[in-house]
Amino acid sequence: MKTEVIPFREFMNGDYKKSVDQTTKILTATLPALVLITPKLAFAATADATFGNVHKAIMNAFDAGVVLVIIFAGASWGFGHRTKAIEILIGVSCGYILARHAVDIRNFLRGI
Repeated sequence: MKTEVIPFREFMNGDYKKSVDQTTKILTATLPALVLITPKLAFAATADATFGNVHKAIMNAFDAGVVLVIIFAGASWGFGHRTKAIEILIGVSCGYILARHAVDIRNFLRGI
């Protein structure tokens, strides 16, 4: 166990607390799992790989990430951070819908 000396004024002001961005926490929690879950096709795409295959592989990894973020939001809610959990759930839901329908949106905009 490492002992750290904190100046008294910083302790009284609350400046000694190191704040970690919420996004950093989520990324550090989900990135190792995404690396393990991502299919080899996404990393070893050859000239024969089509956009559909790459998109499918990326979406499989994205699905796993969305599930992990939803679990994180549920845990946040359970620990009393309800407003932050709702914000995370709305954000991940909107992002998931946009990512899942990206090709449909592209085709719609192309037809205009």
